[in-house]
Amino acid sequence: DGEYERAFEYFTKAADLGEVVAQFNLSLMYREGLGVEKDEKMELYYSEEAAISGDPSSRYSLGCHEGGNGRYDRAVKHWIIAANLGDDDSIEKL
Repeated sequence: DGEYERAFEYFTKAADLGEVVAQFNLSLMYREGLGVEKDEKMELYYSEEAAISGDPSSRYSLGCHEGGNGRYDRAVKHWIIAANLGDDDSIEKL
C-alpha cells in the first residue's frame, strides 16, 4: 500500500506539470482507490485533463462514463475524438 501512496505523490506532482500519463494514472488510482480513497469527481477531473492533453484512453473512459449515465450524444463525441487518435476500443464502440 505504501508503494501506491508514493506513486500517487509522484503522479500528482507530474500531473500538476501537465504530464498526460500521470494524469491518466491518477484517474485510474482514484477510480480503483489505489493509494488514495476512491473519488469519482477526482477520477473524472484527471480523465478530463488527460483527454484535453490528447490521451485517447482517457477520451474512451469519458465516453464510457457519459454513456453509462445515458448521455449518448456526449459519449459518441468522446469516442469519435479517441477513434481519430487511434483508439481501437472507441472504434468498436462506434
